Amino acid sequence: MIMRLLGAAALVAVMGFGAGVGYAEADHDLATMKGDLGIDLHVFDHAMAGSLRGFVIWGSVNEQTGASELVMRRDGQDVKSIFKKTGNVFGGVVQHDAETGTISTDIAFVGLNRETNVYSFIVNGKSVTAEVMAEDFVSNHFIKPTYKLTMPDGKSVSFKFDGKACYNYSLHIITMMIAAVTH
Repeated sequence: MIMRLLGAAALVAVMGFGAGVGYAEADHDLATMKGDLGIDLHVFDHAMAGSLRGFVIWGSVNEQTGASELVMRRDGQDVKSIFKKTGNVFGGVVQHDAETGTISTDIAFVGLNRETNVYSFIVNGKSVTAEVMAEDFVSNHFIKPTYKLTMPDGKSVSFKFDGKACYNYSLHIITMMIAAVTH
């Protein structure tokens, strides 16, 4: 029985990956996101996983509910947060207990200027912007966009996504990255 299972697994591997056919859909190929602060993520089908700032993150967007979930492994615990529209505001709160007490980061999306491709947020009462610069814009999608977050102190964090993202998916990516960078 074990040999049959191993044989079947080998056949699937040869037929799927050996022939150049993977699980990636045409619109959601495996991509990477790399940038400042050690941002090193793999992205597939509206989900991302990898590391930044010396810890591990995993995030995904649920297209059905319009919410995204971010999980960060920080201070020996899984820090989970949900970003969604509540009333007229899209955002969420990241919170966890640390040795120094409870750490909380409140993120709210304020708006998007489509002429300049700048997203505006309020993070713990302070303004944060995210500018999107892309190699191209096709069928309402940024192609290979670079995102530049500008923090309240004027410092910036940039990262490049070698895939494609519409305005909505970019909002989720930016929100999860602001959470991971600032929390």
